[in-house]
Amino acid sequence: MELTDRTTDELDLLNPTMEAEVKLFTLNCWGLGLGISKNRDERMEDIGKFIAEQDYDIVFLQEVWKKPNYLTIKHLVASKLPFSHFYDNGIIGTGTAIFSKVKIQDVTFHEFGLNGYPHKLLHGDWFGGKGLGVCQVDFMGFNIHLFVSHYHATYDYNPVTDVYLGHRVVHGVESAQWIKLSSSSADLTVYAGDFNTEPKDIPYQIVRHVTPLRDAWVDANGVEGGETSETPSNSYTPRSSLKESPQGKRIDYIMYNSGPNISAETVYCNLPLPDRVPGKTISYSDHEGVAARIRIKRDPESQMSNRDFVRMQTMVDLPSKNACVQDAIKILEASLKSVKLGRILYLLGALLCFVLLVGAFIVPTVLDPTYVAIDIALFIARLILVVSATYLVLMSLLFFRKERHAISGTLACLGLVLENGGPQQTEGKKAVDLEDDEGLDPEEVKVDVGDLMENLV
Repeated sequence: MELTDRTTDELDLLNPTMEAEVKLFTLNCWGLGLGISKNRDERMEDIGKFIAEQDYDIVFLQEVWKKPNYLTIKHLVASKLPFSHFYDNGIIGTGTAIFSKVKIQDVTFHEFGLNGYPHKLLHGDWFGGKGLGVCQVDFMGFNIHLFVSHYHATYDYNPVTDVYLGHRVVHGVESAQWIKLSSSSADLTVYAGDFNTEPKDIPYQIVRHVTPLRDAWVDANGVEGGETSETPSNSYTPRSSLKESPQGKRIDYIMYNSGPNISAETVYCNLPLPDRVPGKTISYSDHEGVAARIRIKRDPESQMSNRDFVRMQTMVDLPSKNACVQDAIKILEASLKSVKLGRILYLLGALLCFVLLVGAFIVPTVLDPTYVAIDIALFIARLILVVSATYLVLMSLLFFRKERHAISGTLACLGLVLENGGPQQTEGKKAVDLEDDEGLDPEEVKVDVGDLMENLV
């Protein structure tokens, strides 16, 4: 590309420097269709106008499910953020997009191995392409890798009965591994989005400690505050949700990490959206936006290689990493048991449908064959039974098998993380001690990676 093809702003930003500051913003825009998201088109315009009035360098958006809404925002912010990418993967799209002040160099998308259940139509997450949006930009001479995600929603805040908790753990592990494996040479790595998980939850801790990444809000403000979902000041927050969490929940994040020979720090991190759109009685979204300014600086005296940097990252805060990995393994093992039970129940359901179907063909032999209403009713019943039996068989033999393999693979990955975090060598086998502070018997919780793989396949 010739110099004349670049914008003035881009030329200024691409001048190599020893230090730079990057201004970031993330927001779940709540852009569901079918009338679910109130004032959707109006709010999308308001969101675009707000972003255009700011001076952000990179913007991460989630739940922009409709392409026209993305194009609306793209048009409104074009003067400030002329470059963007819309991750239009999955059945109905991912709803995620990245806007940038500088040119986006490369993009890809990784779809998570697990993402809800197809028969839970009212939840709908299975139809969305939940995953990890990836892109790379050159910002003032710094190589920055950008990642955006929207994890599976939480419909049950009881971790014992939350059937999607294991799915979000898989999301966290896949995100952590993808980011870690692809960003060792980046000067700065940024991961932002709606993770549908609070700081106390395991998926958040996996992303924080396994990757590892720093939480911009925690760096700037400490662990308190920063609630972004179901906040009392938001016009779309149902009053009933405030009973459990009066101040709301913090589930939207900007996380980052510096690369080899680079230092990074949070200058500030805040929630910039006003409670209401100016002049209106509605909020911009049912979520609050998060903004952060990250300062990055080269260290000319440091000569750390990528290999040494990767080794160093592996050893960062080992106690926290091992603790959250152990908890994640327990969650996934419980999910694996639920999958096995689900397969059995669905097969039994299919068998019941088959028995009833056989009965539906026997009934006419003992009834008056001239009674048309009976024939119609039996035809409908047979059709329903055939469809139901087919669906139950497919769920049992295909979907639950896929879920089992995804969980098994994630368990094997976590076993390897633990092994590399503090292995104990025993007669040629690599085992890792999972003993925690609760005084568990080491013999009961020792995990052998090879045996884990063998037992889960």
